[in-house]
Amino acid sequence: MDPKLEDQVSYPMLYRYINVALLCVQEMAADRPTMSEVVSMLSNELTVLNSPKKPAFSTARSTTNSSNQPEKFSVNDVTVSLMDPR
Repeated sequence: MDPKLEDQVSYPMLYRYINVALLCVQEMAADRPTMSEVVSMLSNELTVLNSPKKPAFSTARSTTNSSNQPEKFSVNDVTVSLMDPR
C-alpha cells in the first residue's frame, strides 16, 4: 500500500473491498455477485459477506526457488498454454 495513504485508510473497509473483489472473480459465474449485490456490499457495512471459494489455479512463489519461473498449481489438473483476450 502507498505509505502516503496509510493514515487515511480504514483497514476493515480495505479488507471488505478485497473480499468483494475476490467474490467478483470466482471461477464459476454463478458464484459471482450481481452488480447490485456488489453495490450493496460496498455501501452497506452491515451486509455480511460470503467467503470466496478457493481459486482453481494459483501461482506460488518461493524465495528458495533457484529458477525465476514460478511454480504452478492447479486443483483440477487443467492448464492453459495460450491466453487469448476475450
